Amino acid sequence: MHYQKKTTSVGDEIDSICTRCKEETIHRVVAMMEGTPHLVICTRCWGRHRYRPLAGAKEKRKSRSTRLQAKGRVNAKIVRSSQPKDLLQEWENHMENAGNFQPESYDQSAFYKVGQGFEHPIYGLGFVRKVIGGIKMEVIFQREIKILVMNRAKYARS
Repeated sequence: MHYQKKTTSVGDEIDSICTRCKEETIHRVVAMMEGTPHLVICTRCWGRHRYRPLAGAKEKRKSRSTRLQAKGRVNAKIVRSSQPKDLLQEWENHMENAGNFQPESYDQSAFYKVGQGFEHPIYGLGFVRKVIGGIKMEVIFQREIKILVMNRAKYARS
């Protein structure tokens, strides 16, 4: 009796187009999204990338707004629709209100308040927009908004 697997899962091997080898090779599924392979690793060059179906097997993806509606998160689209011009204006307003302050370096173990500014090693100068649950904060930087951790206990290495 011949058994054929109908669904793909993490760890399975599938054919995909490799971005590094530039040809169809066997890949191992690393992550799934909405029942289809999302991330794969090429078994030839060990390159990790998004799953790229073969030329004839390409299926139409749902739009981001359709996926958000299906998950019941319609409001997430509104948050991401902020224009870069609006973000820059908000960041500049924070800079004007701050005056000549010397920002401290970002520290995950510190507690931050709304409006407080600090210097992040990667993103630069940022200001706290919102505190989320006492352990996270929404921070506006000059070009983007990020969610960062705060109030995290420091663990001693043994």
